[in-house]
This record gives sequence, structure tokens and C-alpha cells, in this order.
Amino acid sequence: MPDNESFLRLLVEDADVATFDALVERARAAGAPAERLTYLEQERAIALRLRELLARHRRNESELQLLNDTANDLASMRDLDSILQAISDRARRLLDSDLAYISLSDRDRGDCYIKAASGNISGLLHGLRLPAGTGVGGLVARTGKPCSVSSYRDDTSIIRTPEIDRTVFAERIESLVGVPLKIKHEVIGVLLASHRSMREFSGQDISALTMLGAHAAVAIENARLLTATRSAVEDLRVANATIGSHVEDLERAADIHERLTKLVLQGKGVDDVAQATADVLPGEVVVIDEHGGVVTATGAVTATSVQDLAAAGAQARTSGHTLVRPDLCAVPMITESEDLGAVLLLGEVAIGDTDRRILERAALVASLVLVTRRRLAEAQARVGGELLAELLAGEPHDHDLLQHRARLLGVDLDACHTMVVAQTDGTFHGGVHAQTAALARRQRGLATHHQGTVVLLLPGDDPRAVARTAVRELARACHHPVTAGTAQAAHVTQIAAAHDEAARCMRTLLALGRVGDLADARDLGFVGTLFNGRPDIPAFVHATIGPVMEYDRLHRSELLHTLEVFCANNQNTRNTAQALHLHANTVTQRLNRITQLLGETWRQADHLLEIHIALRLLKVSSQDPQQ
Repeated sequence: MPDNESFLRLLVEDADVATFDALVERARAAGAPAERLTYLEQERAIALRLRELLARHRRNESELQLLNDTANDLASMRDLDSILQAISDRARRLLDSDLAYISLSDRDRGDCYIKAASGNISGLLHGLRLPAGTGVGGLVARTGKPCSVSSYRDDTSIIRTPEIDRTVFAERIESLVGVPLKIKHEVIGVLLASHRSMREFSGQDISALTMLGAHAAVAIENARLLTATRSAVEDLRVANATIGSHVEDLERAADIHERLTKLVLQGKGVDDVAQATADVLPGEVVVIDEHGGVVTATGAVTATSVQDLAAAGAQARTSGHTLVRPDLCAVPMITESEDLGAVLLLGEVAIGDTDRRILERAALVASLVLVTRRRLAEAQARVGGELLAELLAGEPHDHDLLQHRARLLGVDLDACHTMVVAQTDGTFHGGVHAQTAALARRQRGLATHHQGTVVLLLPGDDPRAVARTAVRELARACHHPVTAGTAQAAHVTQIAAAHDEAARCMRTLLALGRVGDLADARDLGFVGTLFNGRPDIPAFVHATIGPVMEYDRLHRSELLHTLEVFCANNQNTRNTAQALHLHANTVTQRLNRITQLLGETWRQADHLLEIHIALRLLKVSSQDPQQ
């Protein structure tokens, strides 16, 4: 009994196996009989079996406690990543393993990937993908059954991939066990534990890991459902906010529609449409015509930006659809019959769909305004052209009636003194006709097309400046050089005669090869005088040699006579000096003075010819140079 009590005492003290063996060895050393030694051996064996049973019960109790604690912890967690990490940590503790990790199934790709790990020593484990059937994890995911290997390196039944082998070697994994994570019959992941040395996994190990896996599957699914619920709630919140935003957008669109409609009913122009649109949009509004010119803008537009805007407008008109860029939106203004240009929004922020729709509505209204204005302008141009055609006919008219008709068009015939007749190498297409009429309308004049030429009757205190401005605009409109003649009409009754004179000047320029030039009779010199229906010889003489005549009058010099003799002697200074009985230096000094008065070009052939003719005309008309 004392020996039995000793074995019991060792069991109570949880002594190690060597202590049990030592008790038998002491009895053998003391010379105990064989029967006694046999009895002690039997009792030792029974005691060791009891010790193993107690250890197993304690282990089962510890595992159950660990599983219970895990279940409680997982129930309180909501974040999926935290749940997966907790599962990995508990699995490692449960099997006292070196490494534990968890993989999740990818329903879209049909494989699984490692999401969390505990005890890993390399950076290769996280995110490693396991194709179906490969590695232990892929095999468990495919079969839905637990699997264990005592030596991964030596097990030839495992399907491997280079990525899996590289990770196994980096983590120094030797033995491995994995169990499926199931919800109903679907495998949603795999829980694995491994050692870095060879080890056999018992049925109890697999059973404990399977129980942990069951808790883990429920926790993972709950987290997923909670995430899905939160996502659904967020989607509902976003949908509600979107509906509210759409309502606001509809209210904005309705407001701008009402404002634009009022502008049309009030007869407002494109400027007002652009400003009203800019008031409700985040940016500046620019309207360009079909040629890329700026019609109106609510903000400053540089020359460089005009080119960019013209290119964007052209692209939108070519495609026939709205062009949207991060900071620009271009809407074409195209009717069934004509291209009117484009409306552009230069956004300060990203341009949204509602802003685009508002701009499209504004472009429609602007098109309506432009078409209405153009039709009205065309009607006015047609009426004005008919009026000017009647004035050019030169037939007797009721001038009071003509004045009344002109005033209805906003034109004062008494102020219109400049007649311009123009022709170009190109063709005066419809756009040029419209711009010609617009030019006349802006300057409160009249325009028409007569016998292949453009005829303009314009007001202004400086007829030559008015004519130059008009010709420049015509050249820009037709993209060709414009040759034009101009004349003055002092009274409405002289309009027909002024037209004839301007037309003769234009034809003379063309005959002289001066394409792209502008001139009146005075600019053409003696040619203009000869071909003028109302030749003004004194004016020609004064325009040609007037400065020399004036100098002689003031200084009682003889520059004019010297000039006459110089021309008569073929511009030879020595012969001129002999004819005048003067020293050659004196003649040279007089010629230098003439150069100061008439300019450096007076000795050129054309200019000298005009001087020679003026001298002859002066002599024929018997004008005294000293007067």
C-alpha cells in the first residue's frame, strides 16, 4: 500500500515519467522479490495510463476553454480583418504550432488567397493565391475535407506551383494541417496550422482545428453579412443623396429655362443669354461664330485661348455632339440649314452632367436668338440693298421718300459721304454677304452687290479712313485681297456719280496691277485725273507739286523753274546748270530742297512722270507760280 500511495501521490503531484520509473528502480535496488517487482511494474503502467488520461482531459478542457473564449471574442468583432487575424492567432495557440494562417475563397476567380497569418517570418505569405487543388490549402478548398501532411517536402501527392514552393521554403514549413471553413455546404475558406519540424497530427488535433474552423466560418459570414448590410445602407444613403441632387439639378434646369425663355420673349440678344447662363454655371461662357471669332464672352479671353476655343468649337461642330473635357464644355449651334458656331463653358471645376445639359439648353436658345437676328438682318440688308440700288440707278426720285425709307433702317443719307466699290479674286459667298451687310448696319450705312462688286455707302467725317476700315473687314471676311475704289458724295443726288467714280478707280487699280489696293482719284494721280468723269486739274497739280509751289511763293525762290528745266534735260544735273547759267552745286542744292518737299521717291519714273505732267498742265492753265 505504501507503494500504491506513492504512485497516487506522484499522480497528484503531476510528476514526470522519470519519477514513476525511479520508484520501481529503487525497489529493484533494495532487493525486492520478483513478485513485488512485477506488481510495481503493473501499478506503474496503470499510473502512467491515468497520468495520460488526466493530461488528455486537461488538454481537452483547455481546448474547450480556448474555443469558448474564441467564440465569445469573435461574436464581439465586426471588422473582417480583425476576425481573420484573431482566428489565426487562436489556431496557432490551439495546436501549439509555429505558424497558422487562413485563406478565403475567391468566387469570381475560382481559387483562394491567404488573407491573414500568425507567426509568419517572410513577406510572401500574405496575398499568396492557391489555385484549386494546389498545395494543402487549395486541396482542402477543392475537396471540402481536412488534410494533413507530416513532411511537406517529401509528400509527392501534393500539387505544387513555383509560388507555393517558394513561400513554403521561405517560411520553412515542414508539417501542415488544414481544415475547411464551411457555411452550409459552401467552402468559404481554409484554416491551416503548420510546424517547422516534422510532426504527425492526431485526430484530436484535426477535430479541435475543425471546431475552431466552424466558429471562424460563422464569424466570417456574419462579418460579411454585416459589411453587406452596411454597404446596402450606404447605397441607400447615396441613392437618397443622389435623388436630392437630381431634384436640385431639375430645379436649376427649370430656373434657367424660365430665365432664358423670358430673354427670348423680351427680344434680348446673345450677350444676355450668355450672361444668364454664366450666372448659374461654375465658369465663364463664351459664344463663338462659325469662323472661330468671339461673339460674346462673360470673362476675359486672350488671343491664345481664342485659338483653343475655336479649335474646340470646330471639333464639336464637326462631330455634331457636345464636347466635354475636364475644364471645358463645347456645344455646337447647328440648325438644319446652317452652322452658327458654338457655346463654350470654361469651367472652374469639373463640368458635370447637369452643367452640360444647362449649357446645351442655352446653346439652343442662343441658336434661336441668332437665327432670328440673322433673318431680321437679312431682311434689313435686302431692303437696304434695294434702296441703295435705286440710288445707284441715277434716275429722278422723291428724295424725301428715300430719306424716310433710309431712316426706317436707321440710316441718315445726308451723313453718308463715302462710296466704296470693291472686288476680290475670290468669291463673295453667303458669309461675306452677311458680314458686308453687318458692316453697313454697324456703321449705319447701306450695302449691296452690283455687277460682281460690293458697294458700300457709309457715313463718316474722314471718308478715306472709313473706306480703309471697310476694305480691311471685307478682306478678312473673304480671305482674299480686296481691290477697292472710293469717292465722296457730298449730297444724296451725287451718290450715282460717286459710284461711277469709285468703280473707275477700282478698275484702274486692277489695270495697273495694284491688286489689294485702295485708292480714290487723287491717289491715282494723272491717271485718276484723266479717267475721272469730273477731272480736277488744279487739284491734281496741287497734290503733285503743291509743296514746291508753296515754297517758291513764301521764299521767292525758283525751285519750280529748276524742276521744269531738270525734267526737260532728262534729269541731268550738269545740263540743267548750263541751261540755268548756274553752278552745278547750286542746282544740286535746289534738287535736295525739292527732295525734302516732295519725298525721296520723286525721281522714280512713275512719280517723275506725274511731276512732268503737272508742270505741263500748270503751264497750259497759265497759272502763275508766284501767286
